[in-house]
Amino acid sequence: MKICETPAPAEKDNHRMRNFGGLMLNMERESPLQGDVLESILSHVPTIDLLPALHVSKSWRRSALSSIRRRQRRPWLLIHLISRRRRRGLFTAYDPYSHSWHTLPHVIPSPPITCHLLPLALPLQPLAATWSLLPPPLLHRHDALIGLVGSRIILAGGVCDLGDRTCAVESLSLGSSSFAWENCEPMPESLLESAAATWLATAASNSRFYVMERGSADACRLAWFDLAAGRWSPVRPVRLGSEISRISAIGMGPASHDGEDRLVIVGLTDCGQLVIWEVEPENLEIREIGSLPAEAVARIAGEGEERSPAVGFSNVGGFGFLYNLEGRGEIFACEFGDGKLSWEAIGWPPAAEEDPTAMVVFRCAEPTLDDLKSVYGQRVS
Repeated sequence: MKICETPAPAEKDNHRMRNFGGLMLNMERESPLQGDVLESILSHVPTIDLLPALHVSKSWRRSALSSIRRRQRRPWLLIHLISRRRRRGLFTAYDPYSHSWHTLPHVIPSPPITCHLLPLALPLQPLAATWSLLPPPLLHRHDALIGLVGSRIILAGGVCDLGDRTCAVESLSLGSSSFAWENCEPMPESLLESAAATWLATAASNSRFYVMERGSADACRLAWFDLAAGRWSPVRPVRLGSEISRISAIGMGPASHDGEDRLVIVGLTDCGQLVIWEVEPENLEIREIGSLPAEAVARIAGEGEERSPAVGFSNVGGFGFLYNLEGRGEIFACEFGDGKLSWEAIGWPPAAEEDPTAMVVFRCAEPTLDDLKSVYGQRVS
């Protein structure tokens, strides 16, 4: 492979030229960089920046595809920032493999989506530039609980127009021809006083929708809606220790060896630490995975913030992200499993500083090669 200057127009007819990374590459011969050597070099290139290499030559294409497919599967953190002042937004994503932020295309749907429905487009189409509008639910409410269980959206609880909380539950099948909301068994009546997103943390697997109270950890309660049975479980107390001041978030951990669900619970202690547990929902067996020190929690809260942060948590399997739901401070990536926890600060996307008043929507997903191609218009067969 020879790197050369751009030839004059007459010379271009006698050269097979490709533009890659701002350089003109003479493709009269296959690149001498092939096989393991080329793959080793390409392994250091961010996935998005690697897409043009698919069109350099056959050997580069093989090596680039091999490099992408052999990379450790880790979810990306996807952040939508919706301007409160004008009709525009920003979509930025963090790739943990290359430790880099990327600004992606973003389209505000028309008419605007209700705020509590904003996250729905992200897990269905991880890098989608446009959100799909959903039909209005049967009961108008805000601060509702929402999750994707298999291919069905679950909408539960919330506050109605007159300020009353509700235990009503609806579901919407994304594969249904009618594409309409259906009533489901309501949440247990004992959860009525906390039946809103402000007071309940949620997580969803392929078969269940979990809710857990955000109160003190020595008195919080857990319940779940089983999609196949169409019923709610009994409400069960979960005791994590009297030193825990507040449950911040829950997520779905790696499944057990027998395929059963495992919950990941994130809570703040009285001394400012952030502790992460793994919980078996059926028998309430609890194991502490690890913790972040108070210094790291202060960085999540943001400079000059004295209050405990409203910590959010998004994950896929054993890899996820901790962040301030108010859209300030630093974001931390964490990896956990086998009772071990590792974490690192990844900062805050530089592009997000353009509008500090924007509404922030976080989501975590594993984009496929097809997702990347759909964003950047690359044709890869």
